[in-house]
Amino acid sequence: MLRRLEAVLLIFLTFGSVSVDARQVRPLPETAKPSASDRILIVAPHIDDEAIAAAGYVSAARAAGAEVFIVYLTAGDCNHTSARMLGHTLSPKPAVFLQLGKQRYGEALEATGRMKVPRSNVFLLGYPDGGLRAMLDDPDKVVRSRGTARTEVPYAEAVKPGSAYRLENLVRDLDGVLKATRPTVVLLPVTFDSHSDHSATGEITQHVVAASGMAPRLLGYLVHASRFPVPFRPAASRPLDPPLAFARKAWTVFPLTTEQELQKKRVLQAYRSQREDPYLYLLTGAFVRRNELFVDLSARK
Repeated sequence: MLRRLEAVLLIFLTFGSVSVDARQVRPLPETAKPSASDRILIVAPHIDDEAIAAAGYVSAARAAGAEVFIVYLTAGDCNHTSARMLGHTLSPKPAVFLQLGKQRYGEALEATGRMKVPRSNVFLLGYPDGGLRAMLDDPDKVVRSRGTARTEVPYAEAVKPGSAYRLENLVRDLDGVLKATRPTVVLLPVTFDSHSDHSATGEITQHVVAASGMAPRLLGYLVHASRFPVPFRPAASRPLDPPLAFARKAWTVFPLTTEQELQKKRVLQAYRSQREDPYLYLLTGAFVRRNELFVDLSARK
């Protein structure tokens, strides 16, 4: 009986709808609304991160007449649950992971089309899913993908197919996208995201932006953190609040209309391969809320 009570308590703490904290002593400032003169670049470690974090913001940006660009550092080709479903096996071979990456890129084009982002504004770099931190920590090393077993970009649709999985190549490709798009606003992962690809992407992007000499506004987004979002399930009537552990960051809130919430849900539904994963199904649903959250990274300057 005691073990049952402990299990119930654990489920409640993980997925419960009650969040007890004191972070909302005062309301968060609103994120500046995008305007027709903005050129917005979203840097995503994986295909679907752009929609999870900012589909509502993109909807508002496109409605305002702003240009939106999206760059995926990886094809998200190392999701074992999706690969098992796709290959109908518990032990998918590298070819199945490669097929998954191609499928996810196709889903990305469908999702970005639903956000009215032109195909020409979508960039795939194709570096190793799950390997970005290893590339950053050992810049001279050529990393091998844990999914596809490749050591170079395998996708013909990528910016530089055949590039070795080495940090300098990733930096070169991202810098090329930055120079081609010349953004006024860059959305990127925060470096305190608990997923290694996300934190590494945040560090790499900030380095590339700083080295470029450009000065876009930097808005950081969080996807992975302990007890975030709360509740960890679809809750469209609830606000998306920062996790208590990071409440002192320079958060801003971007309110969404009911139509923008519905549009975000439609965009996320394009990622069918990821919705087969129970964790990702809950995660993506939990981000369809009354608002989106961004940390104003430019506020530190």
